[in-house]
Amino acid sequence: MLVLALAMTAPPLLKAQGDQAKSQQETTQQVPVQPVRRPESRHRFLDRTNLLLFAGVAAVRTFDYTSTQHFRHLGNNEVLLTNSVVDNKSLFAGIEVAGTALSIGVAYWLHRTGHHKLERWVSIVHIGVGAFGDIHNYSLGPAR
Repeated sequence: MLVLALAMTAPPLLKAQGDQAKSQQETTQQVPVQPVRRPESRHRFLDRTNLLLFAGVAAVRTFDYTSTQHFRHLGNNEVLLTNSVVDNKSLFAGIEVAGTALSIGVAYWLHRTGHHKLERWVSIVHIGVGAFGDIHNYSLGPAR
C-alpha cells in the first residue's frame, strides 16, 4: 500500500521539481551576465613616450660607441667584447644598432602581449645601464 501511495505521488513531485528547474533556467537565461572588464591602459606603440624612450636608447648606444672608442684610444682593453671587434668600427657600429633594434623589438613584443609597463621599463633600464657604462668608460684614464 505504501509503495502504491508513493508511486501515485512521485510523478507530480518529479514534475514540480522539473518545472522549478526549468523556471530557474529561464530566469538565468533572461538576465545576460556581462563579463567583468578591467580598464585597459592601451596606447599606440609609437606614442610620444615610447618615441622619447627609443631616442634615449639610441642616444645611449651612440655614446657607448664613442665612449668605447675613447677608452680604446687611451689603450684600455674592452671587457665585454674582444678588442678586435671594438676596433672594427663598422662591425662595432652594427652591434650598437642591433642592440638598439633588439631593445625596440622586445618593447614591441611586450606591447603586443599587453605588458605595457614592462614595455616602458625595458627602455628605461636599457638607458640607465647604458648611461652608467658610458660614464664609466669616459671616466677611465690611460692604461698603465
